[in-house]
Amino acid sequence: MSLFRRSVAIMVGLLLLFSAGIFAIEVHQTRASLAERQQADVDNLAQALSLSLVPFVEIGDWTSAETLMRAAADGGAMRELRLEAVGRDQPLVISTERVSTTPTWFQRAVALPNAISEREISGGWSALGSIRVVSDSAGAYDQLWSLALKLLSWLAIGMLGVVVLCVIGFKRLLGPLNRLSRRISDMQIDGFDEPLAPSRVHELRGITEAVNRLGERLNQQFDQQAEQVVRLQRMTEQDAVSQLGNRAYLTRVLDEWLSAPEGGALVILRIDHLQELYRRDGFEARDQAIRAIGHGLKGEQLGGRKVQAARLSAEEFALVLPDCDDDTRERWLADTLDRVDDLVDANPLSETRQHYTRAGVVLRDAGMNREGVLARADSALRDAIELGQRWVVVRPENTLAARGRQEWRQVIERALVERDLSLVAQPVLLADGSELHREVFVRLNEGDKQHPAYVFLPVLNHFRLGARLDRSVLDSLDGLAGRVRGRLAVNLTADSLAEPEAYRALVAWLEGHPRVAAMLDLEVSEEIALEHLDVVQQLFRLAHRLGARCGVDRFARNLQAMAYLSRLRPDYVKIDQGFFVRDEVDTEFLRSLCMAAHQVESRVIVTRVESDEQRQRVSEVGADGYQGYLAPTAPLVLD
Repeated sequence: MSLFRRSVAIMVGLLLLFSAGIFAIEVHQTRASLAERQQADVDNLAQALSLSLVPFVEIGDWTSAETLMRAAADGGAMRELRLEAVGRDQPLVISTERVSTTPTWFQRAVALPNAISEREISGGWSALGSIRVVSDSAGAYDQLWSLALKLLSWLAIGMLGVVVLCVIGFKRLLGPLNRLSRRISDMQIDGFDEPLAPSRVHELRGITEAVNRLGERLNQQFDQQAEQVVRLQRMTEQDAVSQLGNRAYLTRVLDEWLSAPEGGALVILRIDHLQELYRRDGFEARDQAIRAIGHGLKGEQLGGRKVQAARLSAEEFALVLPDCDDDTRERWLADTLDRVDDLVDANPLSETRQHYTRAGVVLRDAGMNREGVLARADSALRDAIELGQRWVVVRPENTLAARGRQEWRQVIERALVERDLSLVAQPVLLADGSELHREVFVRLNEGDKQHPAYVFLPVLNHFRLGARLDRSVLDSLDGLAGRVRGRLAVNLTADSLAEPEAYRALVAWLEGHPRVAAMLDLEVSEEIALEHLDVVQQLFRLAHRLGARCGVDRFARNLQAMAYLSRLRPDYVKIDQGFFVRDEVDTEFLRSLCMAAHQVESRVIVTRVESDEQRQRVSEVGADGYQGYLAPTAPLVLD
């Protein structure tokens, strides 16, 4: 029960107790007063009759005596008059009975007895008889009941008015406390980005200041933890000269790239002129050129998406390009190689451009591994050097990947229109063996074949069909609502968040299906979170209010931007196991990475865990759970 309801309940209870006390006291006093007055009336009437009846009793005029007694009974609330005389064998009794309108239960509750008075009729030295008067309590009961009704009415009206005033007063008094409580609750989702406004209530100022100090301290701790992670990551994965990633960084990036359902290409650049600079001008000139190249490649983008760069050796650099069409990639390669050539030997007096940089390009192919893609890129680079070409492109060999984009688009659109999709799920297990959720993966049906997501997602992303795929998956899960046990995780595409209309449709669907939303865990990749941070933050807040949970997939690819965690405050983050199994990655770095996520109350899930040894390493560094071949993908289990 809330503090407001408790306060109102206590106040109503006190008012009821107070009103019951007033009612009881007032009724008791009125009852006592009526009893005293009734007794006095009876005593007075008995005394008057004992004097008035003397002459009639002396002469035995019983008719006149009866007439007098009836007149006395009619004028007062008397129930019985009894005259007993010496000269009369039978007593003279006058009885009247009045019907009371007072409820029987009230008469039993107040218990107002009849008053009785008896007097002797004196005849000189001897008594002539006696007169006995018994009152009738019906009138007294009616007066008492009428008073009780009026008193109850006034007490009820007064109590209702007081309750209304108390409700208004309590709302005004508890308003600042309620705002403080809501703000603190929101901080569990939104973090401590903004301090609480000072309260005008004196008693709450200390609480507000304490919460603000706590929030500032937590933000400082998270910032310090994030700085430590970045510092350790630089020590582990950054080349000292170019400030790009080193071989360890490239290894992780390639593993994550090849495990993700996306396209793109790997490019290896070789700049032979760097060796000439070293022989001619020394290592300082060569290192200066390398730093310039690193600075130029560090912020490169292709099609609005970041290019990941690393230095392999003294003369070689590696680039992981995002998915794009051939013409866009060819133009970008030409421009990039021209800029690199200018950085190593810019000669404005030369009439012809000298080409010092060669490149080997390998387009992403299904089933590739890290060693294979590096070997093919190196082979393409040697071919470019031997043939005197600026670059050589190695295209996919399998027929599915070699399929044209337009043909793939027709297959995808047919499946989306007909909702010809199959859903499978892979459990995500926590360290204690319990299940966090099952991540839903979509497969596209084409006849007897089922195409996994990594085959068609690059084409789907290229033609901006991701929002339609997300909607189809959510509609399919809506049809399975109530038949699927546990929580399900859905990884949203960038199109559902990048396009305002698609985002509004996603929000409307979640709000229109609260039962399904409450069983979902919504995931976005770190790249999408960084690119659409405000939209993702709004989505996470809405999801939490609907009972859903939120997560960030492919976490820690961009450690310099870890501050976004404090804004999103996801329920969990997923890191590729490539982070955890490489010998060159320091254990302290991994623990710091997990601690940074735990600072914002996020669980750390390691993906692609393939063995018990890897699972053991995951637990040792402080991660909370794992996902991989130890818990394989399976069709959705229906209850």
